[in-house]
Amino acid sequence: MTGALIPFLSLLTMLAVLVFAMISKARVEERRHDPNAPKSTLAKDGKYGGVAFLLPLAELERRRFLRR
Repeated sequence: MTGALIPFLSLLTMLAVLVFAMISKARVEERRHDPNAPKSTLAKDGKYGGVAFLLPLAELERRRFLRR
């Protein structure tokens, strides 16, 4: 009985991971094609051109203040 349980559980786990990956991929593709989705600050076509982490903290605070 135990000998058949382990392969069954491993196949069930692989199936669950596969379904989760397919759902995640579909959501990412859907968001990627949405022109209104916010861009990441690390994206090249994002708000800061992919260099937001290189800006000094004072500059980041000033830009946050200006956005309000």
